[in-house]
Amino acid sequence: MGKTKPLQDRLHLEAPIRHCYGCGADNTNGLKIKSFLEGDEAVSRWQPKAHHCSYPGYLNGGVACTLIDCHSAWTAFALECRDQGVDMERQSDLPTGWTRAMSVEFLKPTPLDTEITLMAKIVKKGRTSRTIACSLYANNEECVRAQVTVVMSGA
Repeated sequence: MGKTKPLQDRLHLEAPIRHCYGCGADNTNGLKIKSFLEGDEAVSRWQPKAHHCSYPGYLNGGVACTLIDCHSAWTAFALECRDQGVDMERQSDLPTGWTRAMSVEFLKPTPLDTEITLMAKIVKKGRTSRTIACSLYANNEECVRAQVTVVMSGA
């Protein structure tokens, strides 16, 4: 992940998604996740703050779902751009998408005092949809697992 520019920072400054609560680079109150492609998988590392708690010491489940939702959508979007030969930084006619469904399994409480790692990959590619498997890890332990279906327009 070193010197590579995060996916979220590659879009032109007028892109509406830059205001998203979970992944928007321009949302001053948002989570501002940063995702990176590593082959066919996307990885994100994020540090929660005390106000992201459900109860003291543990990550709120809704925040976990937002992280998974945005990271999964970026996984689908970035891989679609790559597959279509679309340059996210230079082209304005980008594919878009939206989350149609998300199935989440909370495996164990997620500690709040450690960096969160999200790992996602496409596990099924439909005509206009992408199914993404995404896991949230803390201290190298899988805490939340999800399957997210993203509908792609322009796919």
